[in-house]
Amino acid sequence: MIRKDIDFSVINLNTVGTKKRRPKKEKVSEHLLEQDSADNLALLDTARTYWDSLSDFRKRRKRSRLYYRGDQWHELIIDPDDDTKVISEEDYIKNQGKLPLKQNIMRQLGRNLLGQYRANPSDTMVVARDRQKAKDSEVLTVALRNALDLNDVQELDARKFEEYLLSGLIVDKVGYKFWRNRNTEDAYIKAVSSARVFFNTDLEDIRMLDLSMIGEIADMTIQDVVSVFAKNPQDEELIRSWYTGSKIPVTFTDALSAHRIDNLDFFITTEPHLCRVIEIWSLRTDWRIYGHDYADGSYNIYKDTTMDDIDMINQGRIEQAAVQGIPEDQVPLIEAQKKNEQFWYVKFLTPYGQCLYEGETPYMHEEHPYVIRAYPMVDGEVWGLMEDLIDQQRYINRLISLQDFMMGTAAKGVLLVPEDSIPADMDIDDFAEEWSSFRGVIKIKVKPGAQLPKQISSNIANIGVNDMLALQMKFIQDIAGVQSAMQGQKAHSGTSAALYAQETQNAATNSKDLMEFFTWFKKNRDMKVLKVIRQYYQEKRYLSVAGTHYSDDASEYDPDRVRDLDVDVTLAQSIDTPVFRQLTDDLLMGLLDKQLIDLPMYLENSSMPFADKLLEQIKSRQEGGGQLSADMLGSNPEQALAALPPQNRAVIEQLLQDQPEVVR
Repeated sequence: MIRKDIDFSVINLNTVGTKKRRPKKEKVSEHLLEQDSADNLALLDTARTYWDSLSDFRKRRKRSRLYYRGDQWHELIIDPDDDTKVISEEDYIKNQGKLPLKQNIMRQLGRNLLGQYRANPSDTMVVARDRQKAKDSEVLTVALRNALDLNDVQELDARKFEEYLLSGLIVDKVGYKFWRNRNTEDAYIKAVSSARVFFNTDLEDIRMLDLSMIGEIADMTIQDVVSVFAKNPQDEELIRSWYTGSKIPVTFTDALSAHRIDNLDFFITTEPHLCRVIEIWSLRTDWRIYGHDYADGSYNIYKDTTMDDIDMINQGRIEQAAVQGIPEDQVPLIEAQKKNEQFWYVKFLTPYGQCLYEGETPYMHEEHPYVIRAYPMVDGEVWGLMEDLIDQQRYINRLISLQDFMMGTAAKGVLLVPEDSIPADMDIDDFAEEWSSFRGVIKIKVKPGAQLPKQISSNIANIGVNDMLALQMKFIQDIAGVQSAMQGQKAHSGTSAALYAQETQNAATNSKDLMEFFTWFKKNRDMKVLKVIRQYYQEKRYLSVAGTHYSDDASEYDPDRVRDLDVDVTLAQSIDTPVFRQLTDDLLMGLLDKQLIDLPMYLENSSMPFADKLLEQIKSRQEGGGQLSADMLGSNPEQALAALPPQNRAVIEQLLQDQPEVVR
């Protein structure tokens, strides 16, 4: 709130210690000047070439998505009636008076693999290379998990896994931003569509070490563009002049569809009210001065300093030391040398070459913000699992349609009626209606030797359609690596539980490569998130700690404590599962029975829902000289005890029995 009642005899520029400054005349920021428009257009042309070279990948991704979605008769064929035209398979079947039937097996297998991924969660842990720094690395683990929870990575990764099955390409973007819903600044993870990303297409390294350019085409509102790139009103005016047509909101009738993604253009947005912003990160080289300053022992990279400047600084130190009587060989100088260094440079451009922002990477990890992995990257080729299943899915649909055609053309209750058997007061339609009606009666006069009306039904000829359908179903399961045991289907008669469990484990081996590759992607993504956290967490902050396996001091992040910590990131099997909690409680119960641990230690590590509250009350009673009472379990202790697992209930009952003073 702006103060109005100010006593200027007390508060003035002399008393507050601030020198009077003339207001600066705001002008357009230097990064918005169009001085490098030719270079920007050349850079845009290179980026567009890379994006166009990925058109085959985008077409294959779209085809896999359509089949996965259920649109499995969209393929174009030559029209048999006019070989100068093409027609979709769906229209061709409909023109024959049939229905284009399908059985979406691909979606079923994809959901099963997605369920396997969700059923085996993993936790990210930060491990210090020095074991004596384990407590410090625990703080980083908590900070990293807080940032991941803020970004809802559990759901984000599930959708990325689905994209991984479709296209084989996974792209995330890691940055740092202000979260309006939390009123705080923290790490930010953005899922980038593989249809919007581009990169140099001469990649061969599965680790993407030969990446030299990467970027994406983004569509933003004019308000978002101004809020991100404008530093003053003059900047806003200039930016709005660049996007003159992006002012009127447009509502499309095909919302919640893939229309925008399928019709992407590099320069022109599919929605007129949005602004196209092209973000390009490129790897550049430049000569830099690497210096070791013996005065403070620091190693620095001097970007805006020349070797002559270093020589002048050293000469100044020598002269200053001579005045103080220090010999020249005892003066700490700067030892420097020139090296050619690679660095990442970013430009945010408009489709016409104007630069919204440019500069070297602001991140201390000295990389671009993207995390990209491509599977399987054999000779540079990338494809998803769903693409492998398309041929089998098409054959299954053909067999189902063939079976339906055969059933449609087979005789099903055809009625043969001799003409002389039809009564004079009825025609053939009346006869057919009476024949098919409930409790119908038809009077006929049959001449000697004449045949009665007869209904004919014929069975479908067995030409092996069912056998071929079963074979293709087996093939598609084998290719996907999703066997019947993994799908939870009923085992054959006589199959033991151990054998069925072994079959399930063996079936999971087929999808292990898929799971491990995606885990590797998550590890690299989380490592970049950790680097961003260590860079931008400049002040102490308190972290929310979930679980009982963290120390108390892990809830406070101190940047000075972890600044020089050498760490690595690893993904371990999650311990937050019912099976693991049951095993933990069983182990703790055994230790408690053998009196190797006491009750407080048991409660500190137990998964009982009220363990923390009970432990706190026990400590408070012990400090006050009191005893444990049943009211710690709530207003209805019997019901609370009955709801506990047997081993936990036994602990509480034993504790209550050992204290006769307890009032139940």
